[in-house]
Amino acid sequence: MTATGRDNTMDIAQWSTNRLLNTAARLSANRENERLRRLGTTHAGLLTLKVLGRRNSINQVELARELHVQAQTIGKLLERLENRGLIERTKSADDRRVFFVSLTPAGEHILKRAQAMEEEQGSNHEASDAILRRELIAHIRDLGGSPGSRESRPNLRTVDHGATDNNDVTEQDLTEQNLTAG
Repeated sequence: MTATGRDNTMDIAQWSTNRLLNTAARLSANRENERLRRLGTTHAGLLTLKVLGRRNSINQVELARELHVQAQTIGKLLERLENRGLIERTKSADDRRVFFVSLTPAGEHILKRAQAMEEEQGSNHEASDAILRRELIAHIRDLGGSPGSRESRPNLRTVDHGATDNNDVTEQDLTEQNLTAG
């Protein structure tokens, strides 16, 4: 409050949709990072481990593409994950400029623990998360930020919010964060 007794902060109900989305994303990422810190990683690190868990070994450029970041951006993240012993990078035998990235056994262990934490957390928040996820996915598709046409977007005015979501989008489809935080 100011000396005049008026609160200078704007009521959250007056915030723009962009500000609401950005704030919610930041708060959600901060909460997840706090939870993941116990495992020795972050949201960005976990997304990377998930891709590597699916792909076994992948070159750094392809990994950046799957994470929707620039190839230069991913270098610092991979360095931190490598220093923690969660990944390993090996030079290509064909081209010294190309590095292949893969999970270490320690990285696989962290990935399994994180996935178990997600499953436990997911069961606690399933109903409200399903509604929010459908609406966010629809909004992202409207903005052209993920695979899938606008025609496949459900009309939110007629969506049954009690229905389950059988059209999940992967976290990589939804992620547009700076992944340098490792």
